[in-house]
Amino acid sequence: MLIGVTPQSRNAEGLFRTKIWGLLEPYLRALESQGASIVILPPQADDKLPGLLEKLDGILLPGGVDVDPAHFGEEPIPEMGEVSLKRDALELFVARYTAQHGIPTLGICRGIQVMNVALGGSLYQDLPAQGFRTVQHSQKSEPPVLGHSLEQTEPSPLSKLFEPRFRVNSYHHQAIKDLAPGLRAVAVAPDGIVEAVVLEGHPFYLGVQWHPELLPEQWGIFRLLLEAAAHPAVR
Repeated sequence: MLIGVTPQSRNAEGLFRTKIWGLLEPYLRALESQGASIVILPPQADDKLPGLLEKLDGILLPGGVDVDPAHFGEEPIPEMGEVSLKRDALELFVARYTAQHGIPTLGICRGIQVMNVALGGSLYQDLPAQGFRTVQHSQKSEPPVLGHSLEQTEPSPLSKLFEPRFRVNSYHHQAIKDLAPGLRAVAVAPDGIVEAVVLEGHPFYLGVQWHPELLPEQWGIFRLLLEAAAHPAVR
C-alpha cells in the first residue's frame, strides 16, 4: 500500500538558511511495520495535488506545530505556539480532499486538529490558558510513560484495538473546541477534551489526539489505515 504523509519542517543549519521538509522516524517505523510504502508530500501548488492524491492508497497527517487560528476565525492568543502557513495550506487542502473523495486518512495530534479545522470546526489555542488544567495533556515524561486515560464513547475502528477505557501519551496544548459538521467524537479525556474522531459516511477518516507512533503496542492504529487502504471506496 502506498501511503502519502504530509511533512514536518525545521530550519536547516549552517550555510543554507532554508527549510528542510521531512518526517520524524517514529512515523516511518510505525507505517513500515504494517507493510506501507511511504511518499512524503512536500508543500506545492494545489492544482498539482489532486492527481497525486488519486495515486495514493491512504494519507497520514502527522503531529507538529500549531494551526493558525485565522483558519477558524480567531485572533491568536499569547500562549499560541509556532505556526507554518505553508504546512497549513497543504494539510487543509489534503484533509478536505480526502474527506470529499473517500481516501483513507489517519490524523495524529496536529492531524486531528487539521481535520477538524478543514471541515469547519475550531480549536482551543492553549488548553491551560482556556481553563483546562486538571488533566496532563502536555506531559513532560517520554514514552513509555502514559499521560492520562480516555474513554471510548461510541463504536469506531478503535473499538477493534482497545478496551472502552485505556491510557495514552499526550503531547499537545491545542485541541478540538467546536466539532466540524460530520465529524463525530468517539473518545474523550476525563476533562471532556475530544481524543478521537471519525467522519460520518466516510470509509476511514480517523483522527487521534495522542501519539501512537511512539508506542509500538499501539501500532495497530496504523494497521487500521492500511486495512482501509487495501479496500478503497469508489472515488
